[in-house]
Amino acid sequence: MSIGLSLTFGLYLLVLVGIGVYFFLRTETRRLTDYMLAGRDVGTWPLALSEVASVASGWTFFAWVGVGFTTGLHGLWFSMAMLVVVLFLYRYVAPTFRRQSEALDSQTVVDHLALVFRDSPWGPRIRWTATLAVVVFMASYIGAQIIAVGEAMETGLGLNYAVSVGAGGLAVALYTTLGGFDASVWTDFVQGLLVILAALALPLVAIAEIGGWGAFVTAVRAADPTLLSMTAGQTGTALALSVGSWLAFALGALGQPHGLMRFQAIRSERLLSRASVIALAFQALRLTVPLFIGMAGRVLYGSMNDPESAAMEMMVQLFPDWFAGLLLAGIIGAVLSTSDSMMLVTSADLTRLYETQLAGGVLPARMIRLGRGIVGVMALLGVGLAYWRPGTIFDIIEFAFVGLGATLGLPLAFLVLWPRTTGAGVFAAVAAGLGSAVGNLYLSPATFPILVWPITLTAFLGASYATAPSSPVTASSS
Repeated sequence: MSIGLSLTFGLYLLVLVGIGVYFFLRTETRRLTDYMLAGRDVGTWPLALSEVASVASGWTFFAWVGVGFTTGLHGLWFSMAMLVVVLFLYRYVAPTFRRQSEALDSQTVVDHLALVFRDSPWGPRIRWTATLAVVVFMASYIGAQIIAVGEAMETGLGLNYAVSVGAGGLAVALYTTLGGFDASVWTDFVQGLLVILAALALPLVAIAEIGGWGAFVTAVRAADPTLLSMTAGQTGTALALSVGSWLAFALGALGQPHGLMRFQAIRSERLLSRASVIALAFQALRLTVPLFIGMAGRVLYGSMNDPESAAMEMMVQLFPDWFAGLLLAGIIGAVLSTSDSMMLVTSADLTRLYETQLAGGVLPARMIRLGRGIVGVMALLGVGLAYWRPGTIFDIIEFAFVGLGATLGLPLAFLVLWPRTTGAGVFAAVAAGLGSAVGNLYLSPATFPILVWPITLTAFLGASYATAPSSPVTASSS
């Protein structure tokens, strides 16, 4: 294990914990909103970079690099669809969502959906079912992130996987528990900058190692010509199913609550336009460059037992120790930036469920302590799932990503854009999204996640048209 690499990475972890301690000591946290949403006072750059970093996760430098290694540019179907969905969110969903969220004082997507229909019987039903969905999908998601942390530290630092998982889980639990959303946003901001550095440095040095762009293209074509094609050598039904799966996967971006919380926390909806430009540029970088890192790994290493670790191997072999430590910090930062946000979302939803349905009138200080305690529990759960390792990082994230998108994103988008949305429709979408994600994965894995969306949409529209509007509480009526 390199001393220089370890020192650089260790210093980075200390900086993260230091940010958490700073906000714990300096921020006046009187209300749960202060802890969970930083008092709705987040600026443009922190919002944009932290929003992307919060969903970058182990996906960017692990799962997506593995896709580049195995299927190459075929993954661009997902990338292009993701950019369209992100633009849709910033342009059409975020402004109304931010405005309504402040009027309702909602802290998460689940809280928002429930509060809009709080004066009808559907509000509590939505909250219970949606909170269950968040726990199911977030537990899976957090486990995937901690697995990525373990693999990165095992490959990069030569540490035992079990030790790596424990250290990563402890770091993210400490700074998130202490500093709340403020710490999450600013650590995500720092990690977002390091992600950009890693995304630029890794492919440039790897392609230079191969001999330049021309030599890279020639070597990739020699290794597997289908890597340079968006069809991956598929035709007919196989191609249609594959492209359909990518598009259905990308739609999950509609409902990532750890990203959507940033829209609720931004200082003003007027800042969203500028933030969208920064976010889209960052998204384009992190959705395309890892595919080239994966293809470079295919050329450099031929075959690997774990293609998802190709970026880690390059980092250790191609860079000086101190710079490799910085890149390792950036890559693990992408993972931790998602983990901290997921822990906060789950904490917020469980805390609000307790406050509104089980123990009304609880003092704010007690709610904040409860919220911090849940963050710690989620970190422990993530570490436990990482030791269990129920699947690849790609498989786990795909399940959670699509499940959250269908369960929360679809009803939220309709809620802010379609006046005919009813409480029954939102409840049906939440229940159908949860059931169809689990059912599609286990009963028809070959078609996952294509079936999730039509099932959820049919349930939502059917219930909305079958019931009268529930007089939702909106920004204009509050």
